[in-house]
Amino acid sequence: MASSPDRPAPLGAVLTLGAAAATAVMLAFGFALEPVSWLMWIAPLPLLLAVPRLGFWPALLTAEAAWLAGTSRLWWYFAENLEMPLVFVAVSAAVFTLLYTAATLLYRLLVRRGRLWLAWLAMPSSAVAVEYLGSIINADAGGQWWSLAYTQADHPALLQLVSLTGIWGLTFLLTAVPTAIATMSAPGAVRRQRVGIAAVAACCLAATLAYGLTRPVDQGETIRAAALALPTDEDSIPVGTVKAEALFQDYATEIRSLQGEGIDVLVLPEKIFLVTAPDTAQYLERWSELAADTDIAIVLGLAIGNEKGLVYNAAVWVRPDTRDTVQYHKQHLVLGLEDWMTAGAEDPKILPGGEGLWAMTICKDLDHVSTMAAYGDANAGLVLAPALDFAVDGWWHSRVAHTRAVEQGFSLVRAGQLGVMTLTDASGNVLAEDDRLAIADLPTGRVATVYRHFGDWFMIPVALMLLLGIAGSIPHRRTATAEAAQADTSEPARAA
Repeated sequence: MASSPDRPAPLGAVLTLGAAAATAVMLAFGFALEPVSWLMWIAPLPLLLAVPRLGFWPALLTAEAAWLAGTSRLWWYFAENLEMPLVFVAVSAAVFTLLYTAATLLYRLLVRRGRLWLAWLAMPSSAVAVEYLGSIINADAGGQWWSLAYTQADHPALLQLVSLTGIWGLTFLLTAVPTAIATMSAPGAVRRQRVGIAAVAACCLAATLAYGLTRPVDQGETIRAAALALPTDEDSIPVGTVKAEALFQDYATEIRSLQGEGIDVLVLPEKIFLVTAPDTAQYLERWSELAADTDIAIVLGLAIGNEKGLVYNAAVWVRPDTRDTVQYHKQHLVLGLEDWMTAGAEDPKILPGGEGLWAMTICKDLDHVSTMAAYGDANAGLVLAPALDFAVDGWWHSRVAHTRAVEQGFSLVRAGQLGVMTLTDASGNVLAEDDRLAIADLPTGRVATVYRHFGDWFMIPVALMLLLGIAGSIPHRRTATAEAAQADTSEPARAA
C-alpha cells in the first residue's frame, strides 16, 4: 500500500495543533489524580488519527507536545506536593515523554507501511512497555505508581482484569480500544482489516467485562473494621508536647465513642506522633490501655526512634487482650520528604485473625507490586495500612492501594491522614469511604489470583507483539528501494 501524501503545510499545522491540544486536554483530565475515567478510552485518539497523515517532524512535535502537556499536571504534583528534587522530576518527564513519543512514531510508521494489524498491536504494547520500563527505572522512588490502569479503579468489572494480568493488561486494553478506532480510520485501510480489528477489539473488551462481572467471590468470614483520621496540621508530633497530648486525648475520646459500633479493628494514619527509644514502651502502654478499655484492636502509625538514633516509620499492632505489640517498618520512603527516616527491610508482619491472616503495611509500600506480592505469598486475607497522602492525591493513592488488593486477593483497610479512609475487598468493591471515619463489615478470606501465582506473565506476549511491530517497521530491501525511487521522482514534480 502506498503511503498517503503528507498534508499541505497550512492544513498540516492545523492538524498538528488540533491533535496535540485535544489529546493533551483529555490526558490532563483523564490521567489525573482525580480522573475523569471515560476520557482515557478516547484520549489518544486525536493523536493517533493525526500522526499517519503528517510528515515525520510534525508528527514528532505533535506527539511530544501531546504527551508532555497531557502529563504535566502529574509532574507538577511530584515537584510541588511531594517536593521531589527538580532534576529527578525533569529527567523523569523527559524520559517518559520520549518513550511515549517513540511508541506513537512506531504506530505511525507501521500505518504508513500498510501493516495495520501490527500497528494496532504495537501501540498498546508500547504503552505497557513504557509503564513497565518506568517501574524498573523508578523502582525505589515510585514502584508501580504510574499507570493508566488506575484511572479505571472505580469500575470493578474492569478492575478484575488485574487479578489475571496485573495493571499491564488493563493498560493494554485501555490503549487498544482507541488505537483500534484510529487504525480502522487509517489511510488505505480496507474493509477486511477494519472489520477484523474491530471484531478482535470488541471481543477483548467483552471478555474483560464478562470476566469482571462473574469473578467476584465470597471471601468468607467478615469483621467490623474502621479507619479514622482526626484533623492535624502536621505529622510526627513529638510525644510529650502539649500538641501531642491534646491530639492523643482527641483520639482517645473518639475511639471510646466507637465502642457501640462493634468494631474489631481500627486503623489510624501514618506517623501521627514521634516517640524516641526511652519513652516508647511507656507510650505504647497508654494505647494498650485504650485498646483494652474499648475492646478494639488498633493499628497505630508512629515515627519511632531507637537507641542508635535511627527513626523508623512504623505501624504498631495494639491488641485489647495483651500488652504485647507488633511493629512493622515502612520499606519504601518518600524521596526527599522522608530522607530523615530509615527504611525497613523485613517480611510482612502477619497477625492472627479470623479464618484468614491479617497483615500490616504502610502507605507507599502499596505502590510496589513486588513488596505486596510477599503478602500474597503469605496468604494474607486482610491488610491494615496507615497512610498519609498529600490532600490532592487522596483518590489516586487510595486506588493504587486498592488495585494491589485485587491483584493479590486481599481486603484492605487504609487510613490516609490527608487523603481518604477506604475499606475495600478483594473483588474491587469500595465498601466504605470517607475523609474522616469509614466503617464497614469487611471479609477477611484470601482469594487466589492468577497474577499472584504467575506475576508479570502478561509481559511475554506484550514483548512479542512489540518486537513484531519493531520488525514490521523495518522495510524490506525492495520496499526501501521503491520508496527511495518514489521520493526521487516526486522532487521534480514538487519543484515544478
